[in-house]
Amino acid sequence: MKKITTRLIALEEHLQGLLAEIELLKMEAYALEAENQRLRAQRANVTPEEMNRVEDNARMLQGEGYDNLARLYQEGFHICHVHFGQPRTGEECLFCMTFLHKE
Repeated sequence: MKKITTRLIALEEHLQGLLAEIELLKMEAYALEAENQRLRAQRANVTPEEMNRVEDNARMLQGEGYDNLARLYQEGFHICHVHFGQPRTGEECLFCMTFLHKE
């Protein structure tokens, strides 16, 4: 008999632990939903002009980034993910060239 009671107590403690974890997850979900709602409202208030300005800035920064990488490659450094930042040994790197010439 004691064995069953001990098992029931252990099961009850386990269930209480699971319920506490569910409560924490539920609170996290509430916080994430509130943040999502706030971000949606914030995004809805962005005017098309502001969105165009942000997109133009992003394109400009991407262009500058590409130009900087091309300059680094010309200065003799790898820009590929395989050997990024390491000095090149003088010969062309297929990975870097692929990166530089992708559309």
